[in-house]
Amino acid sequence: MQLSSPFELIGHQEVLRRLKSGWREGEGPRTLLFAGPDGVGKRLVAHWLAAFVNCEALPEARPCGVCASCQAVAQRGHLDVRELAPNTTTQSGRSKLRGEITIDRLVPRDGGDPDPLIEWLRSKPGRHYRVAIIDHAEAMTAAAANAFLKTLEEPPPAALIVLLAAGPDALLPTVASRASTVRFGAVETGDFSDLAPHPGVRLGQPGSLLRARGDQGATLQAREAAVSLLKACSGDLLDALEAAEEFATAINKALAAGADPGPLAWLREPLRALPLTAYATAVERIESCEDALAAYGNAGLACAVLTLELRELMGADPLPLGTAWRS
Repeated sequence: MQLSSPFELIGHQEVLRRLKSGWREGEGPRTLLFAGPDGVGKRLVAHWLAAFVNCEALPEARPCGVCASCQAVAQRGHLDVRELAPNTTTQSGRSKLRGEITIDRLVPRDGGDPDPLIEWLRSKPGRHYRVAIIDHAEAMTAAAANAFLKTLEEPPPAALIVLLAAGPDALLPTVASRASTVRFGAVETGDFSDLAPHPGVRLGQPGSLLRARGDQGATLQAREAAVSLLKACSGDLLDALEAAEEFATAINKALAAGADPGPLAWLREPLRALPLTAYATAVERIESCEDALAAYGNAGLACAVLTLELRELMGADPLPLGTAWRS
């Protein structure tokens, strides 16, 4: 499935209705939390809202998609719309498994970001509203979040702030309490059945599926890495440890290529064939591996530990992989 317009959305019609109703006269809440899983369309709806509040058409026709303002939002070039995402590399250029939003990107700091978000929000918009979209808002460091609290509670007169996160619990309570929560759930993904067994089909995440369709090479390589590791887990110990080294290399390649999901996430799908208790333990082990990699632990060692743990959980029998999972 290909979207014909950047404002053609998959699902969430009730969310759009509520946003239209609240913002038709420009009186909607100005700090919003779009809460839901990754890939269900939160970012796209945030850009839709930015287009809606700055559209030049009559209220009932917004966002029209054809005025200069809507076109600028669609092309991600609107001067009154700014998206802030976690840094995914260190100052030395090293990739991060988990990014963060530091204090200097939100408020002025000596030697920090020359254009912090709070100063941008305070400046006069060219249209109606300055709209800040903070992706993965849970990545704000505690210092950044605390420094931004007053702005979240009382945004500048012509400013709208949209936080994107899994849910209020992912944020500091002081941050979540200052935002009006809009919840997003899974959506129908029947048009993506050709991408099965991509987990986005089961989880109702069209954003992940669209990204996978745009770069199926990286997606397939990440999946094949997971398949190879699981096959090796039921074989010779030396072969399994060699597969763990190859898996660690695949994780780094997938991180650089932006594969969605990466090899570790792909592991979760076939492991669902395990008994419930064993599956829950396997997920815990995968999360521990992710934590080790995020802390810049040795990737080869972290993957070797994970492999040994999966071997124990799976036992001597190979995991029953479905046809779509076989390479």
